[in-house]
Amino acid sequence: MSCHICIPIIALIGGIGSGKSAVANKVKTLRSVKVIDADQIGHEVLDFPEVQQKIREQFGTAVFDERGSIVRSELAKIVFGEEKQHQESLEKLEELVHPEIHQRLEQEILSAKSTEEVDAILIDAAVILEADWKDLCDQIVFIECPFEQRLKRVTQNRGWSSEELQKRENHQLPLSEKRKLANCIIHNDHDLETAAKELSSFIETLHNTQKTNK
Repeated sequence: MSCHICIPIIALIGGIGSGKSAVANKVKTLRSVKVIDADQIGHEVLDFPEVQQKIREQFGTAVFDERGSIVRSELAKIVFGEEKQHQESLEKLEELVHPEIHQRLEQEILSAKSTEEVDAILIDAAVILEADWKDLCDQIVFIECPFEQRLKRVTQNRGWSSEELQKRENHQLPLSEKRKLANCIIHNDHDLETAAKELSSFIETLHNTQKTNK
């Protein structure tokens, strides 16, 4: 996607539990930004009848509850793990849902650019690099946060163990690779306000650069 002269599209990446969503939403208190939550879109896609049908054909009825909704925790047991079958199952799931998520992200971005007056569009998408969705954004920002803090967050918010966090993260690009691919690194290891101010300053820098290059 080509860079918009006024509205930079910024992907937020980082380790699981690094606080990407919290930083993005905190920036909204400092300047006008549109936040697009790819994780939420991923959950919504699982409610699409055509997606549910494909998942039922691929993984059976065990991942559905009595109301016909997908039980994400049951699906996670099938696709996250160290065995080859886990990796194959994850790849099959991604083949089913990633095109739908990409399409929804594109629609959300176009809608934001055409209907809203914002300083930036922030895409909160943990797997934007793994899914090869870099075409959606102009800039990539890595949210840096120590493992201990991330573990504390996912333990409190999701009930995960250290092993579960490690297992999930093993299916993503190494954090060292993500850092290398980022245009900017923001530290979220102290207070949220500071991290949000750093991201806001980065957005300001992008606008100033655009003005200079006009």
